Amino acid sequence: MTTTNFAEQWKSMMQNAFLPTSAISATLGDNARHFWEMQDKILDNMQALSNGWFERRHTGTHSACEAAERMCGTNTMVDVIQAYQDWSRGVYDRLMADTLACQRQIIAVAGGFASPPLAPSVSEKEAELARSQTKAPARSKTA
Repeated sequence: MTTTNFAEQWKSMMQNAFLPTSAISATLGDNARHFWEMQDKILDNMQALSNGWFERRHTGTHSACEAAERMCGTNTMVDVIQAYQDWSRGVYDRLMADTLACQRQIIAVAGGFASPPLAPSVSEKEAELARSQTKAPARSKTA
């Protein structure tokens, strides 16, 4: 007499039904690896961005301290204004550096997500152009 273990049969059936084929497994593995490589790249870029930001903040505090010392040690108002202008020019330069660093970060991150399949094919572009040319002009509600 054969004994049937329904739990084992169920487990085997579910594994066979839901385990991916080797081709799907390879694709899933490639996608997972690409995802985590992108995460690593994003982290590297964010670290570079934040390190640069901290360096610029340190430079800013040092130049502010130097400007304050120069302003307090001058004898004329012209020298005070000159020291202030020198400091404010550095502030502007650091602000622009922050802006450029953020733009580079956005481009670097966005570049990893854009891929050729996201761009419409030539036939899709031609079909869209044909649809846009055959549309009737909109009528005015007042006419």
